Amino acid sequence: MTELINRLIDRIDNAATLPEDPPPVRLQKTLLIFLNAAGFLLVPWGAWYLFDNGMALPAQVVLGYSVLSAVALAHLLATKRVSIASALQLVGLLLVPVILQWTMGGFVASGAIVLWSLLAPLCALVFLGTRLAVWWFAVFALLVLVAAARDIANGVTQQQVLLYCENVLLVSAIAFISLRFFVVERDKAQAALQREQARSESLLLNILPPPIAERLKAGSQTIADGYAEATILFADLVGFTKMSTTVSPERLVVMLNSLFSRFDELSGRFGVEKIKTIGDAYMACAGVPVARPDHAEAVVDMALAMREALQEHNREFGSNLQIRIGINTGPVVAGVIGLKKFIYDLWGDTVNLASRMESNGVPNRVQVSMATWEKLRDKYDFEPRGVLDVKGIGLVEAYLLIGKKT
Repeated sequence: MTELINRLIDRIDNAATLPEDPPPVRLQKTLLIFLNAAGFLLVPWGAWYLFDNGMALPAQVVLGYSVLSAVALAHLLATKRVSIASALQLVGLLLVPVILQWTMGGFVASGAIVLWSLLAPLCALVFLGTRLAVWWFAVFALLVLVAAARDIANGVTQQQVLLYCENVLLVSAIAFISLRFFVVERDKAQAALQREQARSESLLLNILPPPIAERLKAGSQTIADGYAEATILFADLVGFTKMSTTVSPERLVVMLNSLFSRFDELSGRFGVEKIKTIGDAYMACAGVPVARPDHAEAVVDMALAMREALQEHNREFGSNLQIRIGINTGPVVAGVIGLKKFIYDLWGDTVNLASRMESNGVPNRVQVSMATWEKLRDKYDFEPRGVLDVKGIGLVEAYLLIGKKT
């Protein structure tokens, strides 16, 4: 039975929703479906009034509300839009009980049926928000007072009418104020949660490339991909270790942060993915995790800009740092490792040779492998470096980048 009820609720919940609907809108649509469905349940009540002597007018009011609910529900299911359906329902909830009470003879004769109008301001909290809902409650209270004045004018005992009116308004005010307080506090909590989620997402995007962050949030346990071709950059500051012994720790960190922040800005400008920093070394790549045909061009353009950024940095801080940059192109494996302080990293011979291009490079020059040179020799000028005996790899040809061909 419970499973059947849950399935029914799920079907109702999805009847008018769209995939892009945020949770508050989904809640509004579900509530509207329940309210409009409740309007159909009033048909037997209206039929009973219809066959009762002297109750023809109340019967018409009840059956009219059922028709109004049917129209609102049909519009909601057809358009998947809340505005018109909620407006029809709120007006019906507010006015129908008031009209019923008037047609039935007042507070005493109707059993204070006007109390049902309280549903209008309560539902307005969901559909319209806390500020507008206050006006709906004010209208409700005004209608109750008008109904009380009408009963007194028609000769009903004043004390009896005021007692009904007092109880209706007091219970209604307590219910409305309590629910409004709950909604306000819930909205504050949701806003705080959204701010924290946005902050967490921002931090995650600072650690991982956006496509990898999305996969991680979606629940991927293992993230490991192979790429047929990418270009890797390693950069290392020459003289930074020696300088670290002559300046204060605070100034050292400020200087390194300023320079690497410039490099980060360049990675964003050229669409190159920063991988990590290790001490005074900087690693970046293009073609991973999103493949692009111009990955080699993007990396060498960033390398040239990095040298200019270092010159600006030296002028600003009065330093004399130099930089070695090594670049290689080829297949790589990329993935996320670790459970705490996890990182997105690259592996393979391509990465190792890029690192060796940097460590065997020339200060203030950009050294590339033959693989990178072959991809770019028609667009950029290079100076042959010759054959290098690279530790752990062997003999490799290297080239020094000069710049774009004119």
